[in-house]
Amino acid sequence: MNGVKTAVFRVVEVIQDTGTAFLCLIGTKEVWVPLTEIRYGSELAQLGDRGNLITSRWFAQKIGLR
Repeated sequence: MNGVKTAVFRVVEVIQDTGTAFLCLIGTKEVWVPLTEIRYGSELAQLGDRGNLITSRWFAQKIGLR
């Protein structure tokens, strides 16, 4: 394991895709998530997907979700 702490969000929906980032609906908050921040095990791959999102804990804190 690489030692990076992660944050898991459940029932996230991809509502926009720019090719480099997803606009995700997490609860009632819309958040841009760069594709480089989406970690292994996430269930989001394209516009309209709903499922778990895993990011670094650092990123989650930076955008105000943890």
